[in-house]
Amino acid sequence: MGSDAPAPLVNKVNVVDDASLEGHSPTKKNQGKVPKRIHKAKRERLKREHLNDLFLDLGSVLELTQQNNGKATVLNEATRLLKDLFGQIESLRKENVSLLSESNYVTVENNELVEENSALESQIEKLQTEIEARISHSKPDLNVPPPEFQQPELTSHFPVDGYGLPAVETSLQQVPAVLIVPIPPSNPAVKCKQTAC
Repeated sequence: MGSDAPAPLVNKVNVVDDASLEGHSPTKKNQGKVPKRIHKAKRERLKREHLNDLFLDLGSVLELTQQNNGKATVLNEATRLLKDLFGQIESLRKENVSLLSESNYVTVENNELVEENSALESQIEKLQTEIEARISHSKPDLNVPPPEFQQPELTSHFPVDGYGLPAVETSLQQVPAVLIVPIPPSNPAVKCKQTAC
């Protein structure tokens, strides 16, 4: 009968402990007299259960292929995976640095090409204007006689008002006509060759 008495005390303690965990409020420090050892043991058990749940979740995420899915295996696999990920991160950083360097080089080259292109365009425009100027100077104006056929102005010798004749413009003057007249040969031998005697 003496053994019946301590059992209800343990049950009462567990009931109070469960109630204190569920309805714990910060204003009440102690809802019942619970020994500190039991309260600490319950917290430790909850921590272990939480850690076990985390290990199970981690194991399912890692998709372990080994039959032994203990905590050590999960930790080893997680460590290996993290090392691989850190290696990938480092290689991606190096690749990013090289790509940035190449991008800067391409940008500099592009700027140089734009400058060269604009310089070439200005040089092309300059050459085109020079060509147009040369073409305009080299095209003869068919309405103006060449300088070797131009006659000196007669208007300076004959004033316009003196005779009542208008002055002739040099651009309207005609070049003197050249007439070609055949002359018959006077030699009979030449006549014979031409007529095929």
